[in-house]
Amino acid sequence: MSAAARHSQVLLAFWRQRDLNAPWGRRFVAALVVLVCAAGLIWLPERASWMLVAGMALLVVLGFWLAVCGNLQEQNHPSAARTVPGHLRTLRHAALAGWALCTALSTLLLWAIFPPNAPWQVLLLSCGFIAVFLLWSSRMVWLWLALTLLSPLTGLWAAPLAPLGRALAAAWQAQTGTMLLLGLLVEAVLVVAAFGDGGARHQARYARQTLMRNAMRMQLEGKQMANPAIWGRAFEWLTRPYSIAFDAWQQRLLARADNGDVRHVMARAAIVLHGPQHWLYQLMAVGSIATLVMSIFGIVFATTPADMSVIFRNGAFGMGVAIASMGYNPAFALPGVLFQSRREQALLCLLPGMPRGAALNHAVARLQLRDAFVGWLITSLILLALGLLADSPWLLCLPLAVLPISAINLTRQPARLRAPTAFSAVVPVFAFFLLAGLLYLLARYQDVPLWLLAVSTVAASAALFAWRWRALGTAPAALPAGRLA
Repeated sequence: MSAAARHSQVLLAFWRQRDLNAPWGRRFVAALVVLVCAAGLIWLPERASWMLVAGMALLVVLGFWLAVCGNLQEQNHPSAARTVPGHLRTLRHAALAGWALCTALSTLLLWAIFPPNAPWQVLLLSCGFIAVFLLWSSRMVWLWLALTLLSPLTGLWAAPLAPLGRALAAAWQAQTGTMLLLGLLVEAVLVVAAFGDGGARHQARYARQTLMRNAMRMQLEGKQMANPAIWGRAFEWLTRPYSIAFDAWQQRLLARADNGDVRHVMARAAIVLHGPQHWLYQLMAVGSIATLVMSIFGIVFATTPADMSVIFRNGAFGMGVAIASMGYNPAFALPGVLFQSRREQALLCLLPGMPRGAALNHAVARLQLRDAFVGWLITSLILLALGLLADSPWLLCLPLAVLPISAINLTRQPARLRAPTAFSAVVPVFAFFLLAGLLYLLARYQDVPLWLLAVSTVAASAALFAWRWRALGTAPAALPAGRLA
């Protein structure tokens, strides 16, 4: 086998391992991308429309590269790196080729988006850095958390790093070509360094990465995570308060059980039906993250002369996306969770006072809609406050975009649910961000009033919800989920 064939086998392994029996999710995402591009070409000015097409193409390129990076890290098994001749070298060469291709394509697309006088050297170096970051983030997931938490504080580093910035700018002006080659060389070295050689540290890191990949896959598929002790004593200690709080809630719920009240019956059923996505778990997780973020901001404000308006203005976009990702999660994840507890659901149907037929369908959907609506309302109020503080009203495109996705996703017929996969779990999230981007473009560049977009989106969502809610009345009994798939 030639070197080119070996490298293509390594780079395209993630695509060859796709689920051939479930192509509709991929087709749905592709159709959404084409639809957004077509809408932009029709409704936006010529310059803005081609910027949108280039931007969507850039997202596709970076998305493919991120998928390739995750698969390359999975192929970097310590045993193979240590015992298979040429395996590590092939991985590194393939990663360098993928990084170079991603960097080149991203640079061309950004060059089409930015003004013609934009320096291509800066674009090339920046795209190379983004590709390196995506590769390393597939190895160390906490880099995403660090980026989310620290991006609003970038303005605080401007003064301390100003001398270094001026020195680098002067060197860049004097020796642009040399600095570009040096920067690309450093990025190439970082690409090579992302792969372990099979030593003890690599074995320990790969074991942790495997646990994290399995946990993330289980979460995306709606499965309950295994015993937290497998992550180590520290993680088990951190999660113990959550277990204690949830156990206390269950005891209280059982002590007040009333089989004559459907609300009490469904509240007990929700423990099984919603599993790891139960509202109490979500509330505790969001509360913990909010406490951590507020503590970081409190320390910064107490120790530095920080300007809150500058922080909110610079970090409004990143904070808005992070807040929306957490707060709107029930609208995306709850239907998939139903499939994982289908065996227990057969026993739930025997619970005294459990609804039957259409009443059961509506009761299950009502549970999901309740949790999603509470999350939507709280998150939307936070985004509204953030938009007012940052003078960025376009953040309201996020709560608007989630409405039609929720109307479709939360009123699916549970009896016909297919087994969720990591890809199918991402589809509604991807659709949400695409729709939010389309609303943003219409509001920002087409001068469509936000109130008009809000009325149109709410009306369309209400029509979708009414149609699908009526269909639930004639659908097969919801539980056990997935039995007719």
